[in-house]
Amino acid sequence: MKLLVFIALAAMPTLSSKCHKSQKPDEYLQGKVIRISCASYIVQVLNNNSIGEDGWKDQSNNNAQYDNVFNASNPCKLPGGIKAGATIKFKISPSKGNDCITCMMYDAPPAVKYDINDLSVVGN
Repeated sequence: MKLLVFIALAAMPTLSSKCHKSQKPDEYLQGKVIRISCASYIVQVLNNNSIGEDGWKDQSNNNAQYDNVFNASNPCKLPGGIKAGATIKFKISPSKGNDCITCMMYDAPPAVKYDINDLSVVGN
């Protein structure tokens, strides 16, 4: 009986833990722009493995698979001229409702969304 109680107590931390992807406030992230369309702005985080969706497949690029990707929920507030493949430095915040108009095309973006703030291009 004591052995059962011991096993149950030992297993509790493992069973109750969850994988939370989060960001420390005021931390700049570095990312790569994967795809920009009228419906989505997909970014892969390069310097923090705890942010974004893992195993996302880009259906418009032969199902190329990416980890740590998210869809920018505020594409209208991002600077123009940035192209897919660009390396960017930015901050994120939780997705807020906005008045950004995007097309109704469904291009299978990642389910994870964040607002991008303080964006600058590091390289192409």
